[in-house]
Amino acid sequence: MPSIVISGDAVLNEYGEVVGEYIVVEDGKIGRVRKGSPPAGALRLGGYLFPAFIDAHTHPASLGLALRGANLRGARSPVEVARRLAGTRGPVAYGRGWDQELFEDPRSLPVRELLDAAVPDRPAVAVRVCGHMATANTLALEIARPWERYPDFVDKERGVLVEDAVYYTLEKVLANIDVEPLVKAAADKLASLGVGGISAMACTRREAEAFASLAGKGALKLRVACYPSPEELEKVEGILGGSDRGGRVALIGVKLFADGSLGARTAKLREDYYDAPGTRGQLLADSSTIAEWARRVSSKGLRLAVHAIGDEALDHVIDGFRRAGSVRGFRVEHVSIAHDDQIDSLAELGVYAVVQPHFRVTDWWIDRRLGPERLRLAYRFASLLRRGVPVALSTDTPVEPPEPWETLSAALGLCSQPSCRAEESLTSREAFTAYTRVAAEASGGPLSLMGRLEQGAVAAIAWSPSNPLEPGWKGPARLVYPGDGLVKGN
Repeated sequence: MPSIVISGDAVLNEYGEVVGEYIVVEDGKIGRVRKGSPPAGALRLGGYLFPAFIDAHTHPASLGLALRGANLRGARSPVEVARRLAGTRGPVAYGRGWDQELFEDPRSLPVRELLDAAVPDRPAVAVRVCGHMATANTLALEIARPWERYPDFVDKERGVLVEDAVYYTLEKVLANIDVEPLVKAAADKLASLGVGGISAMACTRREAEAFASLAGKGALKLRVACYPSPEELEKVEGILGGSDRGGRVALIGVKLFADGSLGARTAKLREDYYDAPGTRGQLLADSSTIAEWARRVSSKGLRLAVHAIGDEALDHVIDGFRRAGSVRGFRVEHVSIAHDDQIDSLAELGVYAVVQPHFRVTDWWIDRRLGPERLRLAYRFASLLRRGVPVALSTDTPVEPPEPWETLSAALGLCSQPSCRAEESLTSREAFTAYTRVAAEASGGPLSLMGRLEQGAVAAIAWSPSNPLEPGWKGPARLVYPGDGLVKGN
């Protein structure tokens, strides 16, 4: 591969420092970053060049589906949710983003009967913004029959699903739909925003097949670290094999759920929900299960990533990791509520905290769930980082917007919601490093040498006309060099 020179008004490294005006790429790797005028033949872009963002927690097929389905964000009633679903086309009516806290009556939910009336001729599924709760119509329920596998997670009469029943129902309903166009739409969207690599969480066999197919055709701009669920591990293993630093997509680890979400009141708390006395959420994997899976994935040379939003769930993760022994490269997803002793334990274990700053914005009601005393325990990005926990940023898209500027703005505390506290916000440079180098390290495999501009790193380069380190930066940004040639159109 011939060398290429890409120039801008300034080149920023992963720490947000201006280190030159142009980058020399050699054989798809960073060769040199130089100051001064670039040599003849350089691609002159102006603006700012920097390491491509790494989104360390995404759901690509769901994002692709959301891009084609109904946007349910901002719906003011269950009737409006059903109406938006009815406006979709295709064999399945799918929508995502409703939040009952925005409804005129927050106690109401979209229910099966309502969806049946709006969409009588197709399977229909309306997923809550968090992804941990959904409603399905009768046709979708008849296809999936989720109560047979997850009886505790299904309200059959109302068609309301939580946790594993949500993912299971979607998998069954979408079984005959080609996933590859969805995955490609998601990858293309992220690349258009300056993202060069992702961790695909709860990566399914069909997603793995789609990634492998796209990579084989040279049609996958991103590098992908695949983290399937325990149920999908062997299937994905047969497709992708183990970690491969040189490929575009590889199996890197396993994604495990310790609990649910705050929005659905399924996140497992030490104490009752402030707005639902007697309710503490659901524990989906205890410390014994976590330790067992930690040992199992370690024996395969893989990593474990455990979803833990509630503080009691985090207790189980910490205890499970301690029992397992070696947890190098392991991750805790979300860490939404954390006490000082838990943060210190995470630092001692040396595991990554993969957080989603935009949860601060979406969870505008969090003070209702936790009450005034526990609010200080929510989204403690600064405490995590400064007490020694490596923090990686991500979006959990389509749960949150995929745009990097939305993530950075929330990380900096440029929001007015109760959990957007200045003392737990990051600086511009801290957030930028967490969204590039640290997110790449946390993702692992083909992403481990991304997110930086040092010699020998993968040349995944993004561009913006303005400085992404400026507070309130609003983009745009795009991926201009994904490591194997210029992106078409640049």
